[in-house]
Amino acid sequence: MLQRLYFLFTVLICFITLDTFAQSAGDRPVYTSEWGHLYRAEDNERDLLGIFSTEAPIYVLDSNQTQYKVKVSNGDIGFIKKQPLQKAMSGKRSEGEPAQYFYRGSQGSQCPHFFVQVSELRVRKAPNVASIAVRRARLNELICVDYIPLYSDGWVYIGDHFHEKPEFIQAKFLGTELTYAKVLKDYLEVRGKDQKQEMVLAGRLREIAWTDDKKLKEALTFWKQSFENAGVKDPKIDIDFELLVAERFQNRPTFDAIMSQVEALLVHFDWKGMLLYDGKITDNQMKQLGMKRVEEIPNMPECGWEPKYYYQSPSSIVAFEENNKGKLVGSVYQTSFLEGVVLRIGQERVDANYDEREFVEKFGHLLTVTWIDTPHVYHIPNGDAGLFIITFENGKAVRYECMFYC
Repeated sequence: MLQRLYFLFTVLICFITLDTFAQSAGDRPVYTSEWGHLYRAEDNERDLLGIFSTEAPIYVLDSNQTQYKVKVSNGDIGFIKKQPLQKAMSGKRSEGEPAQYFYRGSQGSQCPHFFVQVSELRVRKAPNVASIAVRRARLNELICVDYIPLYSDGWVYIGDHFHEKPEFIQAKFLGTELTYAKVLKDYLEVRGKDQKQEMVLAGRLREIAWTDDKKLKEALTFWKQSFENAGVKDPKIDIDFELLVAERFQNRPTFDAIMSQVEALLVHFDWKGMLLYDGKITDNQMKQLGMKRVEEIPNMPECGWEPKYYYQSPSSIVAFEENNKGKLVGSVYQTSFLEGVVLRIGQERVDANYDEREFVEKFGHLLTVTWIDTPHVYHIPNGDAGLFIITFENGKAVRYECMFYC
């Protein structure tokens, strides 16, 4: 009996009734239990402001017999029909929630979402075009939504849950995920007929193709042709260099073949004349290099690492962990080539003067790179659970890092 009473009590505290009072300033939001419409005026269900999803966060400002006056995530203020309001989210949806506004993906358990349909969309700190741009959203970026305005040029909130780092974009730039085939069809239809639209679509082809090696060379070629025909040069894009990367990607072998080739390259470091091999670095070697021992490094990723301690210099970290034979061994976690460190990859000496083009020509078939998000940051497999990460700036190598998958 006591267990049943306790269960009923916990259910009741998840639902609250706000008939006579509003939330105080600084309160966390409450959540709807059903999807519904936001109305512009009290007791007028014909004048719609927007539509909200199941478990949409709201702030209750006032109430009457049948409605709550609320503020929704993008700042719109209006009225909703009274319904049970929750203090917490449970990941549910209510009957009839319209998929055209709140698509949840093929699994049905994802957040309601749309995709960004334009390149380099400015994400604003406040819901107006005069607000500061905090970042640029990439094409096809998945955007979780809980409220969609139904008037023109309305804004959608896409920031953190409690609005501590607010971000907004206009709803008109959201839609279904764009495919390469669809954008290519649109591009070919306007090619040679509408120069402005042709360049827009060429840009979208380029962005989408950077996630698909098979289409990349074709898309970059279209981009180059369209911009050259228009007599326009984009100073942010070196299309010939991107084509070089794409060309090397065409010859990428199987993963097993890549692993064999990387292992044969015997990747290691030449640090002030001392040769260091990951998994074989000793405590004594770090002392000889004048590195400072520390017990903890802030913001070190836990995944894949169980380090006992570290050695650190202004821009380098060597992490020591226990291997399967009970010995403490070190691995270079990060370093700067500006400190005079040399990364030896086969016969190549990658240092602060090493040219990016030469690196791509030598090792492009082994590399992966997420160019649209982090251009010039190259990954080389380190076994089947890790990566060597080498970053270039202004055409020269500047930084090495490693990581392990969870």
